Amino acid sequence: MGRTFKIFTIVSCIILLFIGMAWIEFRDTKTEVHKVLSISKVEATQGDSEGFYTEVYYLVSTDKGAYRINTIGFNAAPECAGLIPDSTYIITTRGTSIPYLGKYKNIIRVAPDWTKPI
Repeated sequence: MGRTFKIFTIVSCIILLFIGMAWIEFRDTKTEVHKVLSISKVEATQGDSEGFYTEVYYLVSTDKGAYRINTIGFNAAPECAGLIPDSTYIITTRGTSIPYLGKYKNIIRVAPDWTKPI
């Protein structure tokens, strides 16, 4: 009984951890008008002589904060990487931002803001 309870407790904790991670990643979806200040491409390479991995994403600075555009993965929106600085867009974001840990909200959808004069 004791060993079964320990295994059940460990499995339950792992499941709760994954549920918590998903909740943090997919909560708080917002759609707002943003003015894009700058956009920069980030290429982060990790690995060793056995193999390496290059992560490519875009970091977008707006008048309401910094956001990330993923190029691969579940939250990928590479079509959003064509933003133009000093332009206004309707941007939909998802996730949680913790800038000092390098975690930014993800941009998942972009539309031009037609309410602003050109």
